[in-house]
Amino acid sequence: MRAILVFQRKSIEMIAQAPLDVHIENLLVFIEKAGLDTSQVQDEQTLSTCYIGALEALQGRKSKGKYRETHIVFDHDQASEFSRLLSDDDLTVLDDKNQAEVIAREPDPLVEKKAVLLGSAIECLGVLSSEHKCLFDFLITDIFLMPSKEASGGSTSSAIGVIWANPKITHRIPDVVEFIVHELTHHAMFIDEYRYGHYDHRALMSPDSWAQSAILKIARPLDKVIHSIVVAAEIVMFREKFIGHPSAPLVHPPTPRILAQLVASLDSVEQVIDRQERAGITSVSSRTKALLSGARDIVESDRLCKYRTT
Repeated sequence: MRAILVFQRKSIEMIAQAPLDVHIENLLVFIEKAGLDTSQVQDEQTLSTCYIGALEALQGRKSKGKYRETHIVFDHDQASEFSRLLSDDDLTVLDDKNQAEVIAREPDPLVEKKAVLLGSAIECLGVLSSEHKCLFDFLITDIFLMPSKEASGGSTSSAIGVIWANPKITHRIPDVVEFIVHELTHHAMFIDEYRYGHYDHRALMSPDSWAQSAILKIARPLDKVIHSIVVAAEIVMFREKFIGHPSAPLVHPPTPRILAQLVASLDSVEQVIDRQERAGITSVSSRTKALLSGARDIVESDRLCKYRTT
């Protein structure tokens, strides 16, 4: 029998557009699909242990990370080993581009300062939102630091639980917190897809399924665009609830521009889905449509009306 976990929370916040309980249920399904017995899950610690076991079973990697002790790797040799887990052709990088050889291989002389900044931002996340930090403690087992001239970090579904980070030392702690929330949302989506199945990947192979992404307004495959939509919506709501809307953010665009790009991206995705459905092609699941609808609700919410440009 599957264990039922009870979390003591002050409120039910939305993380990656779903309550924490949904993400916990997703983790239990993920563990079951790895062939592990969820009846041994009795508390947060055993859930984390089983999740790490599921990662090993499904993706063939072990982790030194523990619950509430994410493994931050800044030793160059160890970080280089982690970088091999992330294939560039599948990398969901922070600037929403699909770059070749985006991670540089040379040592970073500023890596220790970046690791301190990252640790401070993780601690700050817990102060701002206990629920985001709770999900982070479960999902993110390892963060490795490697330099890049192209991006500030990224994630891939081929290495769930692993984040590549490359913050600039000029970034402020709130900027790095946004980076963490960005990557956490990608990983929550990876796990959610394991449970629900978001796409028909055969339908996504066609160039006709490409749409406009929400961060840099470039054409991308539909699955990556949907990721960018959910991430952008999460950043906007995290600002609204916890850190405010900065006038000159360093990691993501200002909120008015994010909202405008979210509208354009949602319109683009909905047009692609509608066109495919009229052709008899079902490229996304009902769960994916619900996520898109939730992002649309965020964009159109009254609490954000003063940041909308149109």
